[in-house]
Amino acid sequence: MVDPLITERTVFNEDRTHRFTLFRYWGNHDDFACGISMNPSGAAEDVGDPTVDGMARRAREHWGVGAYYQLNVMSIRGTYSADLAKTAIINLPENDAWIRRIAAKARFVVVSWGNPGHASGRGPAVEAILREVCEPAKILCFGKNKNGSPVHPLYQRLDAPLVPYFVE
Repeated sequence: MVDPLITERTVFNEDRTHRFTLFRYWGNHDDFACGISMNPSGAAEDVGDPTVDGMARRAREHWGVGAYYQLNVMSIRGTYSADLAKTAIINLPENDAWIRRIAAKARFVVVSWGNPGHASGRGPAVEAILREVCEPAKILCFGKNKNGSPVHPLYQRLDAPLVPYFVE
């Protein structure tokens, strides 16, 4: 049986083709970090994936928070980037509303959507949302790619340091 709080705070659209939030906790569920990556995989209430599991583990073991939300610049669920090109709608408007809601309440936000998230136009759109709802110092990343997008966490050490994303 899946924990009711995880079920309540993990949000999909009606047919589960789009995911808006994925929630994990091990302590104070209101003291959380939030990660924003490219697009949701098959991870759900009862199953993880390497990216989500790694980010939740970092939050638990290295970031000192009691919970973790995984958000994404695109809401469409898909494991492979090539599949996204075949999809007519990569992001539902509700996704931006959830980004605003969760990021504003997070202790800090770790952005990690990589080159494809940036090239899609969704990375810059989410940057604008984050500037609206968060203090710039609260937005962190593992580093930046050549195009300025935040690097993806999958190949970063679990104890990799976080650096400010918005460097003016």
